[in-house]
Amino acid sequence: MQHHDLELKHIASVGDKRFFISTIRMHVRHTWLNQHDNVYVYETMIFKKENGKVLYLEPIYTKRYDAYDKAIDGHQYVIENIEKIVNKALSNQED
Repeated sequence: MQHHDLELKHIASVGDKRFFISTIRMHVRHTWLNQHDNVYVYETMIFKKENGKVLYLEPIYTKRYDAYDKAIDGHQYVIENIEKIVNKALSNQED
């Protein structure tokens, strides 16, 4: 399977808060078997943005995909549903 490079970025607002949405191609290096030397996935993450800085160490949402087209569709889904996703993620953090 061929894995295309991908780097999608978006800033979204929910109420008075801002969020950074990022979808990238990512090399998975969690394996220790030689047969998995070149494993790639795509990942969408949402980060809080406070005081002009993205809080990269505190993602509030993560979704991985095994294909380029799924990652593009997933990124667009997050943009279109940001309020619902953020509200659910933040309410889960309070539990």
